[in-house]
Amino acid sequence: MGNMGKSRLDFYKPETVGQWIIFLAAIGITLSSPSGTRAFLKELHKYLDEKQGENKQKYNSQQLSQAIYYLKKRKFIKIEKLDSGEIRIKLTERGRRRKMQYDLERMQIPRQVSWDGKWRMLMFDIPESQRNLRGNLTDKLKRLGFAQFQKSVWLYPYPCENEIDFITEYFSIAEYVNLITVKIENDKPLRKEFGL
Repeated sequence: MGNMGKSRLDFYKPETVGQWIIFLAAIGITLSSPSGTRAFLKELHKYLDEKQGENKQKYNSQQLSQAIYYLKKRKFIKIEKLDSGEIRIKLTERGRRRKMQYDLERMQIPRQVSWDGKWRMLMFDIPESQRNLRGNLTDKLKRLGFAQFQKSVWLYPYPCENEIDFITEYFSIAEYVNLITVKIENDKPLRKEFGL
């Protein structure tokens, strides 16, 4: 599978303390000089306060330590002590996969203020031997609001290249999928379907 850049992993803001820790591990957070668990949790608290912005949710030390314990036990994160005495929380491969799954589940394509008059046409030809992946893709396209144009051709009015790249890489089907931007004559029924 292709190398996923940081931007691909950072689609959505976390909601639970566990999701926050996975999110922070995805960006490789380093906490300064936490000598002992209490200091480590205090640093993590401070970092969460800064990153959460106005929708701030307070977590207590017990919630943080339970979440860290659970994520380490499930092998989603690893905690490394650096030579400098700092501690880094990192995602394991399993944790990276869980982060991608979380982003995939919550993915939405941002609606543009004004439509540019172009259609994003997604076409795919996934082999019969991988029909379960074809089903996963079509289910996701439906949930994202794509309209089926033909059997393996779907349309969407807004830019969605990043999201489609993410989906096709997640399912390892990028080689079978093409996304092009087109103008469609007599697209009134389509515009009506999308409320444009």
